[in-house]
Amino acid sequence: MTKYKSLGLGSVAALVTLTLASASANAQSATREASEESADDGGGLGEIIVTAERFAASVQKSPVAITAVDAQALEERIVTNVLTAAQEIPGIKITPAQGSNTNASIALRGVGQSTAGINFDPAVGIYIDNVYQPRINGAFFDFFDIDRLEVLRGPQGTLYGRNSSGGALKIQTKRPKFHWEGQVEASAGNFNYVGGKAYLTGPLIDGVLAFSVSGVLRQRDGYLYGVEHGRRIGNIDSRAERVKLLFTPNEKFETELSVFAIQDYSEAGVPVPLQVLPGINMPEANGTFKRDLTRTEIYGPLGQGSINNTGVALNMRYFLSDTVELHSITGYGNMRVFNTGNTLFVTLAMQEAKERGEPVTQPSANQGRMRDEYWTQEINLTYNSDRLKGVLGLYYIDEEGQNRATEANSPTIDQDRLTKASAIFAQGTYYITENLGLTAGIRYTREKADFTQFYRLLLGESQNAKKTFTSTTPKLGVNWEVSDNFMVYASYTQGFKSGGFNPIPPNADTGVPDRIGEPTPYNPEDVKSYEVGFKYQTPDNTFRVNAALFRAEYDGLQLPVFFPGTTTIYTSNATSGVVQGIEIEPTWQVTRDFLLYGNVAINDGKYTGPFPCTNQYGQIWDCRDNELVGLIPVKSLLGFRYTPPLPIPGELRLNGSWSYHDKYHNNVANSPLVYTVAASIYNASVSWQSPSARWNAALDVRNLFDKHYSLAGLQLAHPVRPAVSAFPNPPREIIFRVGMRF
Repeated sequence: MTKYKSLGLGSVAALVTLTLASASANAQSATREASEESADDGGGLGEIIVTAERFAASVQKSPVAITAVDAQALEERIVTNVLTAAQEIPGIKITPAQGSNTNASIALRGVGQSTAGINFDPAVGIYIDNVYQPRINGAFFDFFDIDRLEVLRGPQGTLYGRNSSGGALKIQTKRPKFHWEGQVEASAGNFNYVGGKAYLTGPLIDGVLAFSVSGVLRQRDGYLYGVEHGRRIGNIDSRAERVKLLFTPNEKFETELSVFAIQDYSEAGVPVPLQVLPGINMPEANGTFKRDLTRTEIYGPLGQGSINNTGVALNMRYFLSDTVELHSITGYGNMRVFNTGNTLFVTLAMQEAKERGEPVTQPSANQGRMRDEYWTQEINLTYNSDRLKGVLGLYYIDEEGQNRATEANSPTIDQDRLTKASAIFAQGTYYITENLGLTAGIRYTREKADFTQFYRLLLGESQNAKKTFTSTTPKLGVNWEVSDNFMVYASYTQGFKSGGFNPIPPNADTGVPDRIGEPTPYNPEDVKSYEVGFKYQTPDNTFRVNAALFRAEYDGLQLPVFFPGTTTIYTSNATSGVVQGIEIEPTWQVTRDFLLYGNVAINDGKYTGPFPCTNQYGQIWDCRDNELVGLIPVKSLLGFRYTPPLPIPGELRLNGSWSYHDKYHNNVANSPLVYTVAASIYNASVSWQSPSARWNAALDVRNLFDKHYSLAGLQLAHPVRPAVSAFPNPPREIIFRVGMRF
């Protein structure tokens, strides 16, 4: 295993004695979907009911590695979007994709995707109200009407979506209610931050039709000061809306319709140069992380664009009997992205133009539009009795993605990708005794992909490639409820991440004589996962600890390599790899007023076969002995919530957390300056709630000690001095919130 000298053993020991969970003082009423929290009136830990296995069950009764956080805990822990949720989840890495403020790069247990676009499918599936979201563009959506967040770790090969080889991140929004309820909140903070959110729900037809409507607005200046622009750059300007309807005409049938829209006009993420190419006079970029990461000397116009994303989820359920339910899940998405690009590296021509006093322009080749439209349909039948529970289902997705350059003379490629995928799946658990259950499941997926590229300045015609991907992924498991408070489980699961296409320029050297470049497919990435775990809770419901030990074996890892004997890079199923680790989630309700929670993940991984990659000097070499890209050796969290018994009106709450991540690499070559350093981040908040719980106010501080480091790095290889740009983490953020519930 990796040596973990940067994390004290005492800290690990403390985390082993605690767990991630959430207690809710304002628990909502349980619904037939069992999607809301059940609080313990005796001062113990609350439960969150999840649907990880397509059946409603508490986290403690679900024999899978799952983290669940409810709405109140997300608010108290200052989790406002997907990026800030990372510290709550063991073993996950969530960072902005390179050159973007709104695209998420998500890796779980070392497996993920860093590139946005129509050619790369995520390894960690994102689901909103049970509907799969195929693109990571715009994935940093705000949590504004969330009921709970569920994260399943490890491959979800039998029950979820197309490509959940690394895990699944499920966002469940609030269910409309048949009584009037609402909330409004306004917030302001440093970097000229302003925000607001509102939520309203109530009946349209008593007992039959209910609605909810919600919205959120976020605006702030960028974190970086642009020396050449004379202002802060990387501004955020986003808003989102959602409308939901709940129709329950009788006791046997219910329909929930959700429609959301996201509009994002943020500036693209801008990097900080750490090292520049020869001939460029930039003393700030001196080849070290110690430079000022709050300033950037990037020249040229800023990348400015927009994301307009609309989604629909229609969940219908019919109760055939007390044990049998029929479900239909229909989804639709329509995303439009316009991007003018941004300058990632300072070129010598740009510097010379600046020195001559001429305007520094950016080639129009970076400008483009992306469109992605899809619809999905799932139908499943569930059975749930005392001895047997199971699900049988069909799934289908039809997606059309398109990239277009905005300039007629631009060398940027035009792309089209059509994908049609279908699957049939089944999974069941049979209880041999009252406490011992055996699980078996299987899923067959068939996917047809059609890709077209057009390099308009290199070839007078478009080029096309087609590929069919198939996969059969089984699951076997056993779970034993040793007592009412202690469960152990073991499982074997297979999963896969879909294949795709490489756009290869017609003049690229592919190592094959008399063959011009053309679209080149790569195959799915397969994984076999072995996991054992336990879930324990004390009889008095004041302490719980969940743990999972896993080993994942990957075949056909999708990595950037070179065509043999050439310098042309493309994505290929380069090699195989192994990741193994342990994840522990403890929680302790020390007293009625004091809660401790945390998590820790310790991982080790390696490539198990040779494959060629390039180092920072452009030299091709064998990367077999390198550390896995995106795998965090140690990641941990320790937090608390304290409600001091003060003689004041209302209730005061103090929240704080310490999160830590070890050093990890951001590229396959493990190049210097392209890794993320080990760092500790501290968050704190103090909130007050009026005696009637109508009014509330809070002061939140993220990154309390203003720690600066590089979240991700981008490198341009060079035989003498490579160019490296860093994408810094958010600095200290201070936000004051005031809200009202009614």
